[in-house]
Amino acid sequence: MISGRSILTITNEIAYLHAIQSFAREFANEIGFGKDDQEAILLALEEAVTNVIEHAFEPAERATFQIIFEPSMTGIEIIIKDKGLPYDPNLVPGYTEPDNIGDIPSHGLGSYIMKKCVDEVSFSNLGKEGKELHLIKHFPRKSITEYDETSKSEPVPERCEKSVSPTQLQEIEVRLMRPSEAVEVSRLFYRTYGYSYFSDVMYYPDRLAELNRQGILISIVAVSGEGEIVGHQAMIRDALTDTIFEAGRGAVKASFRGHNLLLRMMEFLIDKAKADGFKGIYGKPVTVHEYSQKVTGRIGFKDCAILLGCAPSDIAFKGIAGKFSQRGTYVYCFMPLVQLPVVSVYLPSHHEAILRKIYSNLGLSKNFITSHCSVPEDDLSIMKSKIIPEDNIAEIVIHHYGRDCVAALRRLLKDLCVRKIDQITLFLNLGDPATGLMCEKFEELGFFLSGIIPCLHFEDTLMLQYLNNIVLDYSQIDAYSDMTKEMLAYIKEKDPNKEGPRQ
Repeated sequence: MISGRSILTITNEIAYLHAIQSFAREFANEIGFGKDDQEAILLALEEAVTNVIEHAFEPAERATFQIIFEPSMTGIEIIIKDKGLPYDPNLVPGYTEPDNIGDIPSHGLGSYIMKKCVDEVSFSNLGKEGKELHLIKHFPRKSITEYDETSKSEPVPERCEKSVSPTQLQEIEVRLMRPSEAVEVSRLFYRTYGYSYFSDVMYYPDRLAELNRQGILISIVAVSGEGEIVGHQAMIRDALTDTIFEAGRGAVKASFRGHNLLLRMMEFLIDKAKADGFKGIYGKPVTVHEYSQKVTGRIGFKDCAILLGCAPSDIAFKGIAGKFSQRGTYVYCFMPLVQLPVVSVYLPSHHEAILRKIYSNLGLSKNFITSHCSVPEDDLSIMKSKIIPEDNIAEIVIHHYGRDCVAALRRLLKDLCVRKIDQITLFLNLGDPATGLMCEKFEELGFFLSGIIPCLHFEDTLMLQYLNNIVLDYSQIDAYSDMTKEMLAYIKEKDPNKEGPRQ
């Protein structure tokens, strides 16, 4: 079986397409994809490669581009990388399925086909380094309901759970999950949340075990004296190079709730993170109730941002609360694990007061500089975006400001709104003097303040947010700490949607 990456360097000639597809077919077959999935991969790749050959370069220009095949235990990632003409996929008109087969429009069809054939499609403008298109296809996996008949029943009702004895509590062991226990963890999530939990991976034992093997997700479990998995908490990061991780994916069996199991798992998680050299941890407690906010506060997390409308409304919290009556809101909280450096932070002047309060709440010392009107010097921006389908939200990270930044973001925002993405988070570098000016420009597009988060994407990161024609009832957002209450009042005042959706 193929285990390493392969890189094809191809000249921009359409005659190479058959050879590329032949290689891709053999590669996909060798790593375990069936014929139907192979055909889907080839179709998506054909659209992507044809687009590069026909549109990325001048008509008479001879150049090369790369196709990178990266296998993993969960599937394949194909990266098409070129340094041709600047391209913005958001300028391509959206595709609408026709009523009649004879009326199929050509505009946007290629992008539509790619997204239908693979599980994830993302595009990155890399400035002078060109651009990349990422195609990700997962192996078909069994969900927890396919493992045995016991998992096909409805989640176990709360009233069927018996209380636990002091002896049972004393026998609980908190440790790292073993690969063979992934099935039991998935069962725990199914019985706790039904199928309402936002992270699909928790229902797929094979994927959960593989992500643990890779180190992208690290599962901590609470195990009873009888060997039953009664609790789960995880460390999650986007890449192995990240120095900060999210603490989340928590679940506790109903009969074991109220006995500080979540706290014990978090303490284990923090000790492991320190031993592994992480700089910090962040959490995202929900605001439909105060419980998770209280837990993070007891452990030592400090609140630093509020992200409105970023959770689906159909998440169930069995034994704690019902479903959200509107899209859910998270509080971002942070805990440093090392002494963070005192660096220069350029605060947008119109948000300086509240941002200083947030830093004070975090207990972090910075060299604060009021940012006014530093203008980007380069022509091209570097920004990366991704859509998170299960939450119907998107994230945009601007790594470098160019003169095209506002126009490029406006086009990307329009595309996301046309796709009916509900919420968009924008991450900006507070170590860049231009952030103050750019923050004001982005707010003119409809973004507004969320808060700050240290060590995520940048040493110090400003978070802005955008709601796509969503009006929230702020009275349903349950803020626990004084800092969160103050942030919520400030954000509500800045929310351009509070008087009704934009026209």
